[in-house]
Amino acid sequence: MITAGLLCLAAVAAPALAGCDPRSGLTPRQVIEGFEATPDLPATNPRDVTSERCGDGGDDVGCEEAVQADELTLYGFAEKEDAAAFARSLGRNGYQSDWIVLEYDNAAADTDEAKASYATQVDGTWASD
Repeated sequence: MITAGLLCLAAVAAPALAGCDPRSGLTPRQVIEGFEATPDLPATNPRDVTSERCGDGGDDVGCEEAVQADELTLYGFAEKEDAAAFARSLGRNGYQSDWIVLEYDNAAADTDEAKASYATQVDGTWASD
């Protein structure tokens, strides 16, 4: 299966695909590592839960990767539409940032850019003006 990250890699080699968003290759593990480097956003005891959450034997939410810390769980999807559908299924506890979905208490309302939050941190990853 070709993932969005591989498509971005192809965009480097093929200028015809130059509109590819580099965030498509962002993984839940990379997001957790970013949180670990941010004092106000703890991500303690991160562990790979891909087989339980994404695999056929587990919850099978359609993700490609899942990482759970004590404070939140992150899911990575190949398609933004799949990420959006899953975030909607989580209600107020889900937040979508492109291909990444964050799950934690009241995530959907945690978007005040004036304070540090998991949602605003992941939204700002690789963003440019």
